[in-house]
Amino acid sequence: MLSRVADNLYWLGRYLERAENIARMARVEHEVMLESGQEIWHSLVSTTASNQLFWDTLVDAPDLTHSEFLIYSLDNPASLRSTLVRARELARGLREHISREVWEEINALYLFLALRKQYIARDIHEFCSETQRRTQTILGLYDNTVLRDEGREWFRCGMYLERADMTSRIIDAKYHILLPGEDSVGGAFDRFQWTAVLRSASAREAYRRMGNSEVDGIQVAALLIFSQEFPRSLSFCVQALQRHFQQATAETPKRRRAAAERGITLLRLDLGVKDMEQLIDEGMHEFLDFFQTRLIDIDRAIMDDVFRAEPSGGQTQRQATIERG
Repeated sequence: MLSRVADNLYWLGRYLERAENIARMARVEHEVMLESGQEIWHSLVSTTASNQLFWDTLVDAPDLTHSEFLIYSLDNPASLRSTLVRARELARGLREHISREVWEEINALYLFLALRKQYIARDIHEFCSETQRRTQTILGLYDNTVLRDEGREWFRCGMYLERADMTSRIIDAKYHILLPGEDSVGGAFDRFQWTAVLRSASAREAYRRMGNSEVDGIQVAALLIFSQEFPRSLSFCVQALQRHFQQATAETPKRRRAAAERGITLLRLDLGVKDMEQLIDEGMHEFLDFFQTRLIDIDRAIMDDVFRAEPSGGQTQRQATIERG
């Protein structure tokens, strides 16, 4: 498969997964705001690593809200709207490599977005719920209508790397940004916030099925980091990323896949030898920050050594970042 095609399929997977995550988190935030009166949109902007850009954008648009910046602003490359626009551009160029059903659903989602000429705050729940439903439909269609070939493996690599990154940011937003004072840890508001974290990761039902009757922050974090069965946990995503990367690079020279493969393998091994007590002692934020840095390194290795490797085998300049564009 051409490197350009593999690259675009990888990023199509990332963008669709990112859009689904942003829509879900924004919907939950809107519900939390209505239920509790607490507005934490700033934490969601931080989750997408767009804090500084938000404050820079305020200089020219002083009336811009966190929610509009996260959902609708084209000045934010990580916004829901920008992400879906990029996904549609990629899909249009990949029509020979994806099914007609997948293309039609992506295009329909783009048109659904295009019909909304301006941001309307009261429509957040409806807009995000519909976007989430449509992106989930696209991901399901992709898995059931596209050949299980190298292109599909790169799509899944992008999807799982993005999912691991977003789940780690959801946990970090609670631990580092919303962490209450010591007197309120374990209290009603703390439990309410952890419930919102579960909902943001679509993990509330999974948490209950594990036999947990009360919402406990340590147990929630353990599920989202170490669970081998929950599809959005860090451990599950890294395992899936390793599996799909190995299948995608089965015909790739070892020297080109070595750096990314090493990074994924070491990340999986490190997750396998840690537990919650150790993470808390060493610092949860530090662990999650380092986890995200390692994902960036894996992404760069894939970009430089696999997709953009020079034919001569020379060293390429690493220019990709976790926020493509």
